[in-house]
Amino acid sequence: METGQLSVDLRRRIGRLRHITGFVTTYGQEVDPRLSVFARLWHVKRVVSTADRLSGLTESLDGAKIERLAWLHDLNRWPFAHNSEKGFFDQAANVREYFLSRSPTIGTQDIDDLVGIHLKDPSVISAEGRIVLFADSLTGVIEDPLFTVCGLNVHPRIIPQSVSDMLGFSLLADPWYASCFQLAEEFHRAENPDVEFFQKQFHELFGALLSEFIDVHRIDSLEEGQEDLFAIARTVKETFMRPVIFPLNNEKVCHSSWLRQEVMPWYLAHVPDARQRLLEIDEDGFVELVTQIGGSPFTAREFIPDLGYVRREAPEMAFIGPGESRGRAL
Repeated sequence: METGQLSVDLRRRIGRLRHITGFVTTYGQEVDPRLSVFARLWHVKRVVSTADRLSGLTESLDGAKIERLAWLHDLNRWPFAHNSEKGFFDQAANVREYFLSRSPTIGTQDIDDLVGIHLKDPSVISAEGRIVLFADSLTGVIEDPLFTVCGLNVHPRIIPQSVSDMLGFSLLADPWYASCFQLAEEFHRAENPDVEFFQKQFHELFGALLSEFIDVHRIDSLEEGQEDLFAIARTVKETFMRPVIFPLNNEKVCHSSWLRQEVMPWYLAHVPDARQRLLEIDEDGFVELVTQIGGSPFTAREFIPDLGYVRREAPEMAFIGPGESRGRAL
């Protein structure tokens, strides 16, 4: 799905997400090209495609509105996204001001829907907004475990059986195990990882797992059972991703506490119009700015995420380790 229905400025803002954290920080691609696959832009594109898939299950919806909301729903992010925003920035509270000041052609109903999507409250948004909210939630609960296994190199046995049961698939079972192993091996063992191959195969695997979820849960309409599906996404995030994966990803790989406790306070104290700039610059621009200010205590290399953390510091968790070979799936 393309962005042709949107203004040139909005398309530029969508393009900015190529250098904004999705699952992992994107800064440092010249040192580690693998970081490009984690950009928020690709998450948004998967939300768009998921919303398109879901919208086909319900009649009488405005497909153009669904596509528009999906493209717009994550534009107002700071560099490093959740890893820098927590305690400093409320994305939902900012939505109205962000679009009214930058894109006055966006209608008030769309803005109301975008606010509700960020509040994760299906009761206050349109039917089209609910499709996008569910697409965003469903995209996250599929792609986050996949990125954990294939991108962070965590063995899929970390995913509890209860979570696999809720999702309707297990990454410990073929064909999913074999696909994940191939991607993780390319990402973590190849001397020169084929980033384009990983990106293409990851997206195809995501699509196959999305189809599996839809088939297992017998989703032939979103008019009934929507609350149960939201509950699955919410439970997976709250019982597994938030307590188990996010501390590893955000803290050990992406330096979240350092960003919030040291970098952001210093930046906000030393940069004019600091908060407004954070909605315009990307991670490359932020690092260039914050490291070149006179007296800056930061170096550019400190911002690069540590994709080798699991293999080096927690080898017992690693999917691909020294001498690892393709194991038998369950």
